[in-house]
Amino acid sequence: MTSSVKFEFNYSHRKILNEMDIPKIYSIKTTEKETLRDWFHLMTIGRAIDNKAPNYLKQAIGWSYHAPYAGHDGIQLAVGQLFEKNKDHMFLYYRDMLTAMSCGITAEEIILNGISKATDPSSAGRHMSNHFAKPEWNIHSTSSSTGNHTLHAVGVARAIKYYEEKTVAISSQGESSVSEGFVYEAFNGADKEKLPVIFVIQDNGYGISVPKKDQTANRKVANNFIGFKNTRIMHCNGKDVFD
Repeated sequence: MTSSVKFEFNYSHRKILNEMDIPKIYSIKTTEKETLRDWFHLMTIGRAIDNKAPNYLKQAIGWSYHAPYAGHDGIQLAVGQLFEKNKDHMFLYYRDMLTAMSCGITAEEIILNGISKATDPSSAGRHMSNHFAKPEWNIHSTSSSTGNHTLHAVGVARAIKYYEEKTVAISSQGESSVSEGFVYEAFNGADKEKLPVIFVIQDNGYGISVPKKDQTANRKVANNFIGFKNTRIMHCNGKDVFD
C-alpha cells in the first residue's frame, strides 16, 4: 500500500472551488489527551489486525478476502469519529476496517467477520470477509460490486430529505469506483436533488490493481465531478486525521 493516500470528499449540497476557504480547525495541540490516547489505541489494534489478516488468508484459516487499509489510517479514523450511530447512515467498502472500528465495531467483531463465524454482527458469517456492517447502528451491509453502495446511500439520503431528518448518509469508497456508471448516477442524482450525502473517496493511487492513470485522466479523481453545480469538493491528506 502506498503511503501517499489522499482523501477526496464530495458533499452534495453546495460547492467551493477555493480550498483556502476551508479552515483547518483541528490540531494535535487542541485535542484532549484522552481522545488522542483512544485514537492511538484504535489505530494500533486496527493495524495489528490488518497486518495479521493476510497470514490467515494464506493459511486458509480465515479471511476469505482482505484488502489492507495501511496508509488510509487518518481519514478512516476521522470518518468513524464523525459517524453518529442510530442517527447517521454509514455505507462502508471492503478496505474500511479502521473506519468500522472507529464507528464502534470492536476488534473481536472484526475478527469474527474475518473468520466467518455465526456470531459475526455483519452477516452471521455469510458474507465475504471485510464486508463490515452493524444494521442496528445504521452501518449497512453492502455488495461486493465496486461502488454499488453509492446508489444505496443516495436512496437513503433521499428518504432523509423527504422525512426532514437531521442526519446524513455517508458512502465510503476507493478511487476506482468512479469508473463505474452507477457511481455517476449516484453523484448526479445527489447533486440534482441537493441530498444530504457525503461521498468519501479514498485515493491510494491504484484502482483494482492498475495505476490511477489507467482509471481516470484527473490526478485528483474527485475533480471528475467539478462541474456538478451543487456539489462541494474537498481534498485532504488521508494520512492526517487532523486534516
